[in-house]
Amino acid sequence: MSKIGRVKVYAQEEIPANRPPAGAPVSMALDISRTKAVYCVRWGGAEQRRLSTPLGINHVLPVVEQYRDCQLHVAYEACGFGYELAWQLRERAVRVSVIAPSRIERAPGRRVKTDRLDVGTMARKLEKDELKAIYIPSRIIHEQRQLGRAYNQCVGERKRAQIRIRSLMQEQGRLGPLPTEGWRAYCIWLSAQDLPQSVRVSVCAHERLHALANQQALHLRAELAKLARSEPYRSVVQALSAQGGVGWFSAIRLVLELGDIDRFRTTGSLPRYLGLTPSQYSSGELDHRGHILKCGPGAVRAMLLQCAWSAVRHGSDPALKERFDRLAPRIGRKRAIVAVARRLSVQLRARWLETLTRTEPSSSATA
Repeated sequence: MSKIGRVKVYAQEEIPANRPPAGAPVSMALDISRTKAVYCVRWGGAEQRRLSTPLGINHVLPVVEQYRDCQLHVAYEACGFGYELAWQLRERAVRVSVIAPSRIERAPGRRVKTDRLDVGTMARKLEKDELKAIYIPSRIIHEQRQLGRAYNQCVGERKRAQIRIRSLMQEQGRLGPLPTEGWRAYCIWLSAQDLPQSVRVSVCAHERLHALANQQALHLRAELAKLARSEPYRSVVQALSAQGGVGWFSAIRLVLELGDIDRFRTTGSLPRYLGLTPSQYSSGELDHRGHILKCGPGAVRAMLLQCAWSAVRHGSDPALKERFDRLAPRIGRKRAIVAVARRLSVQLRARWLETLTRTEPSSSATA
């Protein structure tokens, strides 16, 4: 047995002498870094064990197996390593929670941060049930949602290529059409320019990157179209795309990102999750409402705002357009569209739940 700082490192087969009684509640917190995992195990209201192992599922599972005869609850912070550990533990019927780091309270004035302190704090709060876990999607949903995220990245690369071409031409003293006139008008203008050889080669390099990003974006969109027509998603996508301002493309991405709609138990829970509700500071007679919270997935919030603008501009939902026309003169167009997006999220949740209640009786009858 060796020591790293004040954290003991145990071999996988080594079992500690102090053992909790069978069936006793045990809280285990993990702090995961790139090279190792630090553990803090508590039961009986006190810290009983602290150790460290190299990072890896094959190192974590043997430690967890030592407490399988207890009521074990494992928690670790959400990080860049995904949900693989949570899926592996759930397959072994172990209770696991993934914690958002932003939801763990930090002591004011604390100027020392180490893995040892972090995992100890997490274990104490886990034992007192003071940690709020995030939603863990299923493996298949997590894999399929990568299509929409990769599409957003390709669109971003395409847009960056356009910006680079415009900047390159601007450095040569050639402005061209404004961005509001569209990329096609700029391409027509660009093809008519007589450029020096070195500049033409540079522009062609950016154009090839733009074409590649556009090609991949179209390919990912086609894959999402196949997914939207598949059996698990067809009915929900059709119900959501029937809402004014929402097409099939936004519907399938919304379904993949949100996953289980039943976790939003109240009408206002989905807008709060997406950060579309205003911040509030109230004390006594003072009631101040500030900017929206902007928590939750920003890509989904941006997508709902685009759908809200579409519903307002095309008038596909008269109620949403009437709400925007009523609020815009008083609070401004930007705030009004946020209110429309908030109402739109409530309507989409209702449509989604209605679809589930319609399909559940038929599926149970078939079974």
